[in-house]
Amino acid sequence: MKNPDINSIDDLLANELFRKWIIEKDEAAAVFWSQWIEQHPARLEWVAAAKAIIETLTENNDQLTNHEINREADLIQQRLSSLSPEMYNDEEPGYLETCTDDGKEQGSKGIPFSRTRYLVGIAASLLMIAGVYWYFNNKPGPLPANAYKAFMKETKHKSFEYNNNSDGEQHIVLSDGSEVVLEKNSRLTYAANFSSGKREVYLEGNAFFNITRNPQRPFIVYTQTIVTKVLGTSFYVKAMSSAETASVVVKTGKVSVFKRENFTSTDAGSASLKGMVVTPNQQVVYDIPHEQMNKSLVEKPVIASQTTYSFDFDDTPAADVFSRLQTAYGVPILIDEEVLKTCTISASLGNEPFYEKLRIICKIINATYEVTDGTVIINTNGCKR
Repeated sequence: MKNPDINSIDDLLANELFRKWIIEKDEAAAVFWSQWIEQHPARLEWVAAAKAIIETLTENNDQLTNHEINREADLIQQRLSSLSPEMYNDEEPGYLETCTDDGKEQGSKGIPFSRTRYLVGIAASLLMIAGVYWYFNNKPGPLPANAYKAFMKETKHKSFEYNNNSDGEQHIVLSDGSEVVLEKNSRLTYAANFSSGKREVYLEGNAFFNITRNPQRPFIVYTQTIVTKVLGTSFYVKAMSSAETASVVVKTGKVSVFKRENFTSTDAGSASLKGMVVTPNQQVVYDIPHEQMNKSLVEKPVIASQTTYSFDFDDTPAADVFSRLQTAYGVPILIDEEVLKTCTISASLGNEPFYEKLRIICKIINATYEVTDGTVIINTNGCKR
């Protein structure tokens, strides 16, 4: 068996064979790590600490993924440097303990480690850090339950599922009147109590949602990495399990998007929209490998409603022009009204794309624009009379 490259506790936590030893009590894995520890006695503290972390994180979880372990390991590793082992060097050696199937502890032969208060201190500190940062996301006050886990528990034994294995889209009307267009190779799951309880679904793949408004019962879409919460609106969710990004694009209304691990039962039951709030022609793209969520404008913004807007301007104040553009497309546009108070615009615009309209308007008043976090910012020194 190839000797693993272990340079930190992070590496132990991420090692599949190490987790197999700790979680599954695999005999072959135990033999391997026994020999590894004999070859690297200076790393006994890492082994004990990693063992404590894994046992804590798996105690109340059905499944622990590599991604989740690695994320917590990065946080925990930063705090190891604050613990000093020098004062505990006079202790006697002992053995790392594992458990048999009947729950009795047994020593793991050939796996000695120092039964020092230093290791106890490491384990206690790491258990505290792991518990606080993993389960409660460092939030003050009452510690809310994870909404995704509660939902999956509800659907585990009693749920309904749409699985689109066809070559085209599948149109679904839910019991609350909401509509879902499920793309091919996509799956939608919801609890059996959907009609009388929470409006929660799980999506794997891509779908367009047109949700019936009900502020008292928010509609929640869970995916593998992100959660989208709405009161009543239309939007796209793209969350293929094989992709490195997940995204939400809003067509009408307003949605809020969360990282899945940050979404609590309190968030699920509230009628308010928190998280990253997204409006028409905006999108959120979640970079899964880097765990980064960014908001931006879509590539081609469209008029947000069926209302007809006139873009014929005759010596119209620039502030009014930008206001009309913002209303039509639902895109936030930030201006300095004081700077623009002497600027007027005369132009007849029609079916030009959003960005072309913006370019023409800015050229007339000698302005520029930039887009930051889904918002257009107008930069200008004003107009001379």
